[in-house]
Amino acid sequence: MQYQLKPAFGPITDAPAPNTPWVEVLTRKEVQQRTDTTEVPFLERCLVHSHNCKAELLENCAAGTVLVPYKEHHGSEIAFAFWLTEEKLTFVDDSGQAVNLLEQFSKQPGLVSSPGTLLLEFLEFLIQEDAAFLQHLETQLDKLEEQLLKQKEPQRFENQLHRCRRTLLKLSAYYAQMDELGDTLASNRNGLFSKKLCRGFELFSRRAGQLHSQTASLREYSLQLHQIYQSKIDLKQNRVMQFLTVVTTVFLPLSLITGWYGMNFHNMPELDAPWAYPAVILVSLAILLAEILFFRRKKW
Repeated sequence: MQYQLKPAFGPITDAPAPNTPWVEVLTRKEVQQRTDTTEVPFLERCLVHSHNCKAELLENCAAGTVLVPYKEHHGSEIAFAFWLTEEKLTFVDDSGQAVNLLEQFSKQPGLVSSPGTLLLEFLEFLIQEDAAFLQHLETQLDKLEEQLLKQKEPQRFENQLHRCRRTLLKLSAYYAQMDELGDTLASNRNGLFSKKLCRGFELFSRRAGQLHSQTASLREYSLQLHQIYQSKIDLKQNRVMQFLTVVTTVFLPLSLITGWYGMNFHNMPELDAPWAYPAVILVSLAILLAEILFFRRKKW
């Protein structure tokens, strides 16, 4: 689809007039079918390596890729590439997100007036709800902590914590890459952007950096919860081992007595004595009672 930015933002069906800023949204299939523009080879190369966020400033243009990880307010990962000149912005997007956003912009006259401004607004849109999403993740971690402190064996705790930590790991890399992407565009090494637009990319980069710092704090919080959970598991295992050690220690003398008389030597006088069996039972009970009292006194 094609949209013109001036004199009024809106979709167009024919080729735009000369010197008219416009934006084009293509799919991967459409890019592969086109050979009439200079950006196609670079876009194809970007799409092959669209596993991260990056931007490059080339001669008289800027290009890059963005990979938005899965978040609860997005159904799946969003991957797209872009090519920007003074008069044209090209998106390569199979998710439909670019078209949806452009439709929203078309309902807000005066919001964007140049391809560079449109790219900035698009990038801002990708992270505008992320502060609230990170707050939601923090609330989930708070609930997990409360569950961990109140319950001896919290159910599904490890699975839920692992899911949060995996999400935070992806978001951390995403925000770091978006921070670097904003810095690259703000550097304006090829003189493509105005000072005002460079300032906008700087603010975007700073905001992405703040989200990265917040994500790092949540990752540290999740690590602390994992350590607390692991310490509870270790404590439980230590108690089990302590119990087994006490049981083994208690019955060790009894095993010695059983093994001693189990040798059945003929010259053992106790074997033929009528009182030997009850005597061994009483001695064993006395040893058992003495050991229990000793362990309780030592608080083992």
